[in-house]
Amino acid sequence: MPYSVQAEQSPTPKTATPTTTCRLSGVGAVARSGRISVLALAVAAMTSTPAMADETSVIQLDKMSVTAEGESTKTNSDTEYVAEDTRTATGLPLDAKDTPQSVSVFTQQRMKDQNLTTLNDVLSQTAGVSVKEYDSARQYYFARGFEINTIMIDGAPTLFDPGWGTGENAANTHLYEQVDIIKGATGLTTGSGNPSAAINLIRKRAGDTELTGEVSAEAASRDGRAISADVAGALNTEGTLRGRAVVAHNRQDSFRNVGDSEQNILYLTGEADVTDSTLVTLGASIQENVNNAPTWGGIPAWYSDGSRTNYNRSKTTAADWTYWNTTHKNIFAEVRQALNEDWDLNVHYSVGTNSGRSALLYVTGSPDRNTGAGVNAYPGSKFSTETRFSLADVFLSGSYQLFGREQVASAGFSQGVREFTADSAFASSVAPIGNFNQYDGTGYPEHVWDDSFLYEEFTDTQSALYGSTRIQLTDRLSTVLGARFTNQETDRKAAAYNDAGKIKNDGVFLPYAGVLYDLSEVYTAYASYTEIFSAQQERNVNGDFLDPIIGKSYEVGVKAGFNNDSLIASAAVFKTIQDNLATSDTGNTVEGTTDQAYKEAEGATSKGYELELVGAITERWEAQFGWTHYQVEDADGEQVNTTQPRRILKTFTRYQLPGDLSRFTIGGGVNWESRSYADATNPATGEAEEVEQEALTLVSLMAKYQVTPEFSTQFNVKNLTDETYYTNIGTFGQIAYGTPRTVSLSATYNF
Repeated sequence: MPYSVQAEQSPTPKTATPTTTCRLSGVGAVARSGRISVLALAVAAMTSTPAMADETSVIQLDKMSVTAEGESTKTNSDTEYVAEDTRTATGLPLDAKDTPQSVSVFTQQRMKDQNLTTLNDVLSQTAGVSVKEYDSARQYYFARGFEINTIMIDGAPTLFDPGWGTGENAANTHLYEQVDIIKGATGLTTGSGNPSAAINLIRKRAGDTELTGEVSAEAASRDGRAISADVAGALNTEGTLRGRAVVAHNRQDSFRNVGDSEQNILYLTGEADVTDSTLVTLGASIQENVNNAPTWGGIPAWYSDGSRTNYNRSKTTAADWTYWNTTHKNIFAEVRQALNEDWDLNVHYSVGTNSGRSALLYVTGSPDRNTGAGVNAYPGSKFSTETRFSLADVFLSGSYQLFGREQVASAGFSQGVREFTADSAFASSVAPIGNFNQYDGTGYPEHVWDDSFLYEEFTDTQSALYGSTRIQLTDRLSTVLGARFTNQETDRKAAAYNDAGKIKNDGVFLPYAGVLYDLSEVYTAYASYTEIFSAQQERNVNGDFLDPIIGKSYEVGVKAGFNNDSLIASAAVFKTIQDNLATSDTGNTVEGTTDQAYKEAEGATSKGYELELVGAITERWEAQFGWTHYQVEDADGEQVNTTQPRRILKTFTRYQLPGDLSRFTIGGGVNWESRSYADATNPATGEAEEVEQEALTLVSLMAKYQVTPEFSTQFNVKNLTDETYYTNIGTFGQIAYGTPRTVSLSATYNF
């Protein structure tokens, strides 16, 4: 895609040193790159009028234009907090400042500083995102009061169903260059229009022609240890064939009485410049997540007399024979063909499987305060899941002339198919729990399992035509317009707890409109509107699936770019209105299962505001700050999803010390969230009772020492004050505790 560069001589006195300014315009480009400035100066020097060699000479620079092919790389993800352009919200290569929605981006440097090694770690630090748990292996996420159910890989959407514990939340960040989180509805790119947020994982690429790499080792609390390597470079002398390999391994004991977890990762990718205009990319990855002795659900919240329990954080409901393991395999291929100097044809195809195997222990009942009697083992606790998916995306992207200006656009067709199968087995014999007050997960015998049966099977198919464009109307005013036409079909097979059926939603139309106005070179005001349509997998007490969510989403805000956009600030006000929103049907389960039952909330309205600051405050000081405040109510004014905090603060900063201490970098962060609660049923009284998590503060620290230019060590502490808090409040009358203080020490060598 073309860029244009203009260099102009600034007026100067005859005795002053001439200065040159560089202005860059085009597809996703901004005049901030030092490389572009050097290029402009070099070309300007070659085209300038020769001058006398004395100090009073004035250099005359002609206006000139430079064009180059490719997308801009505004910053270095390996060293800075402000990231490259993102297509996640609109499908166009826009930077965060020019995207008419709230955007949080985690670069490689940001993730390394706080030792964020999984997607769950990243989301726990994302502004406006609330992280909760069903149990030790399953986390779920909310933004703006609604659950996040879309995870994309390189812009290709996949559904995320945390209830089945298929492991997407454990995606290892060693595989990804950066993680984008777009707040608000993203139906233009994801097809669902869910108004919470969408997550986009951007894979690492094989772009280096010189041999580069990074090797790291880590030791941590609870016998934690990790090792990783990331190596890239040319595979032939011409540099037209390039490769990259990433391997990683980590493991750590649980903070509960029994249990440990482990990850093994392998990622291989390569690029080939087949011709001057054709780039082919191939890649494959495998990630294995091993969870030994995981909990399934939480621990009892009440004693049998109706009083609240107060167990130690190490208390577990698991047994040492239980497990919950998942394996993720993916193969992808991409072709980018330049059709001319303005347009590219892009073809992406990906196939993969997510498989899970588990044998679990779930306990029911409320223990006697003194004897511990009254807790029983549930017999239905063994599962096998298999997800097969394929994603294809063909799109054109480029620029065109309109209103005497260069505009950008993208249009294409995508299709995704997901086949999901879950088998289960009940136990014919289970041992009694006995005194739960003394139960520690050891010595409890494994269930005697019956034959497995089909628990659930369905195929989801989504195909879509989409298009978007950014139109620069004046020097200050631009608009982003787009639309997506989607056909969705869910073909459900007859299984143990549901009949066969088919749900079709054809011709779903989701418009998108955004407008941006540059108030100055620093400040940009924006507004955006989109509609919402999202099919739901939640079921009511009768086992029927809820109707799709429909609604509208609005956002108005201001973004500012300081220090050549190395520091981005944003303020946004949002409002979302939804019908048919799934909310927990307190105290009820789906008939014949232990699954939580849901009901539809009409007129669910979320409104609030967000503030975010990210980037370089000075050359030595980087920071990320986010504050969110919102309210969610239904049409009757009742609070919705009260398990999620209404006010959230997320901060983290790093500072490189000056002078003789410049080898040291120190940092830290504070996460704070307001009170949240659930209305659960007290088993003794049969009445609804609040289970509360009070306002919570978690503190983290980091310290890094650069031993040599290539070798560094880093110290991290999470939950510095060893805060005791809940990650599950009231689900099925149970609670779960969050992770206590964790300390890690790592060493990294770069070459």
